[in-house]
Amino acid sequence: MTHNISFVKRLRYWLDNMTSRGTKAMIAMLFIMTLLLVVFVALLVNVSGIDPEGRDIFELSWASFMRAIDSGTMAGDQGPVSFLLAMLVITVGGIFVVGTLIGIITTGIDSKLDQLRKGKSFVAEKDHTIILGWSPQIFTVISELIEANSNKDHACIAVLAEKDKIEMEDEISSRIPPSKVTRIVCRTGSPIEMTDLEIVNHRDARSIIIMPPESGDPDSCVIKTVLALVNNPGRRREPYHIVGVLRDSDNLLVAEMVGGDEVQLIPASDLIARISAQTCRQSGLSLVYAELLDFSGDEIYFKHEPSLSGKSYSEALHAFDTSAVIGIRRKEGRILLNPPLDTQLDAGDMVVAISEDDDTIRLSPDSSQSLREDMIVDVLPVPDAPERIIILGWNRQVPIIIRELDAYVAQGSYLRIVAEEGVYTSA
Repeated sequence: MTHNISFVKRLRYWLDNMTSRGTKAMIAMLFIMTLLLVVFVALLVNVSGIDPEGRDIFELSWASFMRAIDSGTMAGDQGPVSFLLAMLVITVGGIFVVGTLIGIITTGIDSKLDQLRKGKSFVAEKDHTIILGWSPQIFTVISELIEANSNKDHACIAVLAEKDKIEMEDEISSRIPPSKVTRIVCRTGSPIEMTDLEIVNHRDARSIIIMPPESGDPDSCVIKTVLALVNNPGRRREPYHIVGVLRDSDNLLVAEMVGGDEVQLIPASDLIARISAQTCRQSGLSLVYAELLDFSGDEIYFKHEPSLSGKSYSEALHAFDTSAVIGIRRKEGRILLNPPLDTQLDAGDMVVAISEDDDTIRLSPDSSQSLREDMIVDVLPVPDAPERIIILGWNRQVPIIIRELDAYVAQGSYLRIVAEEGVYTSA
């Protein structure tokens, strides 16, 4: 059994649907209602012949429309009462239209501002750096990126995290001084959701950095983010340059299977443990690591120089004045640090150099530099002696540190571990 729906209910249903479509639909609906009212009144006045000036339907429609948008126009009207009543209807309808239009526009502007505060608008940037996720290390990462972009005219860093946009911007501005070159754009969204990744325009990004969260399963979040990027149906054809951090090296193989050659993953625990083991044996080594790994001072870069193809590593060492060559990167990605001097550079190979910036690695105009033998100093070898090392505390990195130390210290070295669980010694 069907139920007859009245015209009033259908009209109300139509109005509800139009209103729910947003500001544009409401303005269009208001314009249609105004047009129908103007045409109806103009047609009624024309047919009844009550217009004292005898204007045609088009002139009456235009005059009625002017009265609808400007209620003061009616003050100068003269004629029979029926004509004045018709103009009064147009004027009252115009007051309703203008008032409603102002309300709709105000509501639309407030809605747009709320949307901007939520951080859901599209980032129309190209060749920018994207940071996915949020952690306390993000301030260091942004500071280093700003330093790295100091030689660029325009640079942008887009941050996408499950955090309020205003809060992110306030925290960044309170911790990082403003930059004249690099813009920082924050957006709210989940890095593992493909629809949210579209906000930061990942297809045109130069590089993507994945920040693991502090709580939960950080490695799982990193792998899911890589999966959302590389398996996105709308991904770009060119390979991405993705960098991520894993806390557990056991997850490294799975993450590399997911990301392939497009992702560079850093096992944070292993790396920190190995650096700790090295720096504890050599005073001042930590300063060397800090100098090479941050973007202030000199850093390590890759540089492709076609003119070095076919030449030896020895010739490449003397080819640069403002940079120090320390190795070769083969075209398939293999790294050779300080290889034999007769190692040949092939087409597509890159030199690994320490330089002030990526644009300061320039070939020397004079390639016929002679070796200054007077600068070479013979250093007598120092025999290895047993070492005594103490580790205070215990965490998951201690076994890695022990294995790293065992590969370098001399026979008979002594390691003592003092932790809350007890005291452990090993020789």
